[in-house]
Amino acid sequence: MNKQQWVSLLVRVVFGFMFFYHGVVKFQAGIEYTVGYFESLGLVAGLAYVVAIIELVGGLLLILGLGTRIIGAVFAVIMIGAIFTAKLSYGLFGDGTYAGYELEVVYVALAIYFMFADRSPLSIDSKLAN
Repeated sequence: MNKQQWVSLLVRVVFGFMFFYHGVVKFQAGIEYTVGYFESLGLVAGLAYVVAIIELVGGLLLILGLGTRIIGAVFAVIMIGAIFTAKLSYGLFGDGTYAGYELEVVYVALAIYFMFADRSPLSIDSKLAN
């Protein structure tokens, strides 16, 4: 593996872990809090479960390198949704009290990268392609 592949692997694993952990926290803290937050944004309560499960399972899949392009696309949609439903009113860098959507923009960029990146030799996607 070359340097680019090692760095891509590192970023994929870290990015996957971040989503996995967000999913874990949503359940550990009590999914009803996330449900309430989604409802306060005017979203359907059941969407909180869908997002939490996608973050949890999708994060694990990204770590393993399975379905990387699909997971990247799904994560991009979730992050764009988060920007427009929860963060847009705070601005890019926040309002001094609440964080803005700068992190979500970075996550969208990373998700798009994984939608189009070459398969890592250390991924299940790569093994299945061979």
